[in-house]
Amino acid sequence: MRRASIIVFEPQFDLAENTMCFSVLGVTYSFSLPQQTLSKLGRHSNINWLVSPDGTHAAFLRDHNLWVVDIDSGCERALTTDGTEFNSYADTPAAMRGYRARQNDALPEALWSPNGKWLLTLQTDDRHVPELSIVDYVPVQGVRPIPSANRTSLPGDPKVTEFRIVAIEVDTQRQVEARHPRLCAVRMNSTPLGSNLAWWGKDSKTAYFVDIERGERTAHLVELKADTGATRIVFSEVSDTYIEMSVNVYTKALLYPLPATDELVWYSERSGHGHLYLYDLATGTCRNQITSGDWQVRDILHVDAIARDVLFMAAGIADGENPYICKPCLASLDSGAVRVVSPEKGDHLVWTDSDMSLKLKKLEGRDPRFISGTSPSGVFFIETISCVDGMPTTFLRRRDGDLIVVLETATWTPPDGWQWPESVTLNTAGGEERMYGLLFKPLGYVPGQRYPLIDLIYGGPQINNVPQSSFADGSRGTHTFLDAAHLAAIGVFVLIVDGRGTAYRERSFRVSSYRAVQSASNLDDHISAIRQLEKQRSDIDLEKVGVTGFSAGGYMCALAALRHGDFFKVAVAGSGNYDQSLFWHSWGERYHGEYSKEHYSIQAAKTYASELVGKLLLVHGLRDEGCHPAALFQLIQSLIDANKDPDIVILPGASHEWTGYGMRRRLDYFTRHLLDAIPPGFPPFELPIERVVKKMGANMDAASHA
Repeated sequence: MRRASIIVFEPQFDLAENTMCFSVLGVTYSFSLPQQTLSKLGRHSNINWLVSPDGTHAAFLRDHNLWVVDIDSGCERALTTDGTEFNSYADTPAAMRGYRARQNDALPEALWSPNGKWLLTLQTDDRHVPELSIVDYVPVQGVRPIPSANRTSLPGDPKVTEFRIVAIEVDTQRQVEARHPRLCAVRMNSTPLGSNLAWWGKDSKTAYFVDIERGERTAHLVELKADTGATRIVFSEVSDTYIEMSVNVYTKALLYPLPATDELVWYSERSGHGHLYLYDLATGTCRNQITSGDWQVRDILHVDAIARDVLFMAAGIADGENPYICKPCLASLDSGAVRVVSPEKGDHLVWTDSDMSLKLKKLEGRDPRFISGTSPSGVFFIETISCVDGMPTTFLRRRDGDLIVVLETATWTPPDGWQWPESVTLNTAGGEERMYGLLFKPLGYVPGQRYPLIDLIYGGPQINNVPQSSFADGSRGTHTFLDAAHLAAIGVFVLIVDGRGTAYRERSFRVSSYRAVQSASNLDDHISAIRQLEKQRSDIDLEKVGVTGFSAGGYMCALAALRHGDFFKVAVAGSGNYDQSLFWHSWGERYHGEYSKEHYSIQAAKTYASELVGKLLLVHGLRDEGCHPAALFQLIQSLIDANKDPDIVILPGASHEWTGYGMRRRLDYFTRHLLDAIPPGFPPFELPIERVVKKMGANMDAASHA
């Protein structure tokens, strides 16, 4: 049996030995399928271990250095010794560590060579990065506020977080640094090793990494010789806007190396749509374009090096369905022939370890690396199919699409008065392009009666907001669907629509907000969409339009109130990034371009404070390290200076989250100012994520006192 299967948390099957290994409370067990016997293996596992290919050793982080443990003996030794808090080995930028429980509670940013003799890793240098302070005003113990300073690179900083790429010989601890300029943190401060932008060749002597230059307009694929540090640029790609290595910046890059043939499957939008290309790594030449057409590759599920084909998800490939709807497909690596293997109507979801939703599984003590809808061999996959007006069904299929079994069909008893949302197709403000949205009717809708409308907006260029399925979407769709239904329950229409400048569409649609992040999802498009709907139906009251959103949606919601307050009468903005000058450099410089005071003032909400009319409620957590409270307070000061009267809800103990209290205040606000009614006294409630975070905090406290 492969020893690597012994020390993982999730069930792992060895088909040759007919065994299944799993761990419970840190102890591993082996279950023999033929004999139906369970054996305690006695080896301890750790969710933050990076296990060697043969399963004998694991790398882990400790005190900013990279360590290795012999799994059988438990003997540990340090591979590096000079790591410090702001010059840490195998770690993410300091700005991101606040999203983890403790510094040691993370997988090392490293890769084992196939023979287990080397580790490709990096040293993350934040020593020159300025601090960005935040204060905990409601500490668990005592009353004195607790300040904390997180080093964070902002747009225009002379130097940002950098990575020193190194290969470490495990037996000797010898370090070999890549003879290549240090890499800047890009792609939302991810590292190349954590975002699928680095890998080993089959000989365990050659490694590869992608160097994306600051500003993200140029990417170089770099070859590294581990024993000497010699490097070679294999090929480069250049864009006039920014290079997208996947369909959104949060997910892993859509690269798939084929070490046996020295090839690489590379994702690019160079044709105007996101497609796959096959590269020869020896020569750096593109052998052929694997996929093509007026549709997008959304994810790579598996590449079969023997059959020479790729199983992937494609959006917009089905006739008669909108360009966001995904289907699993097969394509030949060599001929480019593409076949939809599961064409059934509806959005198709196959889980991959890069999905944002799976990151929460780690809070439950599970390892998202081992959660996948595709079998390790790529022969089978599990997909969930759903539309926006019904419940999802999950299927087990062979990779050619043949159905094996229907695993489950979800059931749900809707509340009285519930109606499924209506899909709507609308034109952009100029009329040249189409937008696809959802319209939720008020709970208890009565035909002929006129109702207010709330625009549930998200204004980030990195993702889209409109769900394509009811409760099966793997990204942010499920949350948005439920949030819209939650708002509609007070007796309003709720519209969700993605305007120009948002993701998951053709490149021209997405990059229309480049260097103009204030136009992401395009408020003119939203106003046009609502006016079109009002002309199509008589039950929308155009004099009572509200808007709400969170994070980039909060930012866009504030801009709606400040710049279009004559149309959006009531706005509730949650935790907005109100000024990209105070957001990560890798966000601002990627989407809004190179920093200058004049250029960045165009996007800052505070610039338009004097234009506020109507009602605006700002809700924000004081411990928000993502969208820093300083941007909120600078906006409020500008509103004060302009003699404006916003309403404010401060959440002293909250980070980047709505919280049940914040959402209850949002309901109160819309009831009072959009419905012109007295709030009925909505009961307090707690969001599921709040319960998870509280449980995690309790577990951390228990561990610290153990």
